[in-house]
Amino acid sequence: MYMHQTMSATELPCACTTMRKATRALSRLYDDTLAPLGVTVAQFGILKAIRREPGLALSRLADDMVMDRTSLYRMLTPMRSAGWIAIAAPTKGRAKTVALTAEGEALLTKARLLWDDAQTRVVGTYGADRWQALERAISELTRLSVGLNA
Repeated sequence: MYMHQTMSATELPCACTTMRKATRALSRLYDDTLAPLGVTVAQFGILKAIRREPGLALSRLADDMVMDRTSLYRMLTPMRSAGWIAIAAPTKGRAKTVALTAEGEALLTKARLLWDDAQTRVVGTYGADRWQALERAISELTRLSVGLNA
């Protein structure tokens, strides 16, 4: 007879270490794919977020990317220097905002073609249905973790 024993949380593999290992492996694959354009997958994700909502407040962008503001600003500095984004000074009572430049739009269009290749390889190998289920679980874990950290 099979008896299922529930393991305690501390007997299971570390959730953070497991997620970080997967993140490093996937980041390496996507970064290698995007390297010919001189953009990382982290930068690509930020550029996509900015494209979705032009004029986005930097504080909101940090929240959307689940990043602290200092880390986001550090990521934005080389992107601004490369001419991919423009950061607008705050107007009366408003926060700094960010938008893509024409150069950033062009880069994102080219990067999307390379990203499509990496995404197709990962999801094609893993399976679309499995990826959709995993993405939902990771999104839920992210929301829970943000709440636990608040």
